[in-house]
Amino acid sequence: MTNSSPLRALQRRWWIIVLMAAFGALVGALPAPENVEEQARVFVATNTLLFNNLSAAETDTTAISPSQVQLFVTTGEVPIRAAAEINFDGNAATLASQVETSFDEESGALLIATQQESAAQAELVANTFADELDSYLTERQDVTYQARLASSIERLATLETQLREVTQELAIFPDDPLLLAKSQAISRQYSVVFEQEAVLQENPPTLGFTTLQRAEAVETTDRGIGAPTSRLTRGLLGMLVGAALGIGVALVLGQLDRRLRTREQAETAMDMRARVLIPKVRDRDRDQLIVQPGRHDPLSDAYRTVRNVVGFVQGPADPTNDARITLVVSPGPGDGKTSLAANLAAAMAESGQRTILVNTDFRRPRLASALNAERSTPAPFTMEVPEHVDLKSLLQKTDQTRLLLMDLSSFDGSAGELVRATISTLPNLSKLADSIVIDSSPVGATAEVLELVPHADVIV
Repeated sequence: MTNSSPLRALQRRWWIIVLMAAFGALVGALPAPENVEEQARVFVATNTLLFNNLSAAETDTTAISPSQVQLFVTTGEVPIRAAAEINFDGNAATLASQVETSFDEESGALLIATQQESAAQAELVANTFADELDSYLTERQDVTYQARLASSIERLATLETQLREVTQELAIFPDDPLLLAKSQAISRQYSVVFEQEAVLQENPPTLGFTTLQRAEAVETTDRGIGAPTSRLTRGLLGMLVGAALGIGVALVLGQLDRRLRTREQAETAMDMRARVLIPKVRDRDRDQLIVQPGRHDPLSDAYRTVRNVVGFVQGPADPTNDARITLVVSPGPGDGKTSLAANLAAAMAESGQRTILVNTDFRRPRLASALNAERSTPAPFTMEVPEHVDLKSLLQKTDQTRLLLMDLSSFDGSAGELVRATISTLPNLSKLADSIVIDSSPVGATAEVLELVPHADVIV
């Protein structure tokens, strides 16, 4: 069977959503929170460094460019040294993730900031990273400067040797144009390298920092999501949560529902076309007899249509044969068996047939009240006697012409015994009427209804 759509499931179980929304609003509005908000104290510290040679930093003569400095703060040797310096309980990458840097190209200021749970820890981390950065840059640039200076001196020595050799060759061949060109080229290279070496000797291009301000921790308060103080606000939030839970419950129940609730579901499950659709009635009207003389509305006409369909299935009536038996069944209680049986019997009686309505649902006998039949007094005999009793004495008159009711619920016995006693009366009962309609107990809850199936001509 195809489950109903989510929208239909919500419409059918709207009361669950309303109930849970009301419960959520009540739970949210009544209690007052002891602590309306949670606060987390944190400290932010920032160390400010200033480039001491910004003009040199903007040229390509320095060993390290300013764009590389921010990378050095959180990557490589600086985080490792900082973690070792403060005895950080973790790896250097974790400590580096707690540090943020920013660089102002106009002023040449480098900001190293961190956020920690204590003021001392925040200041320690920021200052340590600044100190280790300055120390690392000094060491790195010194090594680079010495390497560049040594390379320049070595290059000068090489060019001097080459120039001396060319000069000696020119002394032998003074007019050789190739030697003259080579001598001039080496002389120019020597002049350039000599000037570079002199600049390195006189003014080493070192990029450094001046501490503009050591880190000072500033307390900040991180406010969490607080509970609302207003009862109205808390009630509305509780109602929304309850409604959401109610929608979820309604959808789950809709998926678990296996009852046939729509015409399409019934046709799909039975692989047959539904011939009659009986409108839904209010629960308080279910025990009322709908088929009445002179009443013609969609509900009563639906029962008359059921009568016509049953008559078509049974075929033309034969006066020489016994009454034809129609058994009304359904899977569970509350499906409308009693209403259908009573109104189907009334519709048959309305068409001129002598009809007997038989009750076999002895756990919930409701036919007598539906037909306004007088309750019979407890029978003064045992279960073995009814088959020897005149059946006419067991039939109760109703408000409907040509419609009688047989209900053995006044007998003392179990439901199974009463059903079997009723079955034993069916052969003789068939001679007293044209049609017999049997109201049964739920198929899914009882077993005695299966004993009635072999005696039925039509099962509805």
